[in-house]
Amino acid sequence: MVRFHPGPQGFNHARLAQLVEHAVYIRRVVGSSPTPRTMKIRHATLKDVPMLSRLMGLIIDSTHYYTIEARKEEIKKHNSKSLKQYLSDKKYYSCLVVTEEQEIIGFAIGRNEAGVFWADWLGIRKDKRRKGVAESLMKKWEEIFKKKGVHKIWCDTRTSNKESVSLLLKLGYKKLGLFDNGWYKQDFFLWEKNLI
Repeated sequence: MVRFHPGPQGFNHARLAQLVEHAVYIRRVVGSSPTPRTMKIRHATLKDVPMLSRLMGLIIDSTHYYTIEARKEEIKKHNSKSLKQYLSDKKYYSCLVVTEEQEIIGFAIGRNEAGVFWADWLGIRKDKRRKGVAESLMKKWEEIFKKKGVHKIWCDTRTSNKESVSLLLKLGYKKLGLFDNGWYKQDFFLWEKNLI
């Protein structure tokens, strides 16, 4: 508890206002984040497929930088049937989910080949973004793959996806270059991070 003592010139109302504003900011930012007790990161199972497929579809539909063609193809690529195939191949594919109160709020899916992991897609439910969920997922992936002897993770982001660019820079990923007019005729940055 902070106690305020009047200084020699009396009570400092401006300082009190600053401290109250800072406390409100901390409560808004920290208080709204998932706590480690309620947020769990685990490997996806076949039982997760219906909820995971729905979440992926919602994210695809609500993401402004997906073109009509990209939406159609990505929804088809991440439907229940495709996800069951991915999750059945544990040697090649990896899918982590973040749950909160038994509900999937985020995921990370990719594939491992010859010691290099391609982080295909990371998605967080819109109301759970900017709360450290994506960062936690990426760190968990890195932890898992270091133990498995994976020496490098690489991925892409659309050049317009400022949030992903910021996250990858924060986590120490190196931008390899620009892949212009790439998938669905959109521009992408390619990234890598050495784990070993």
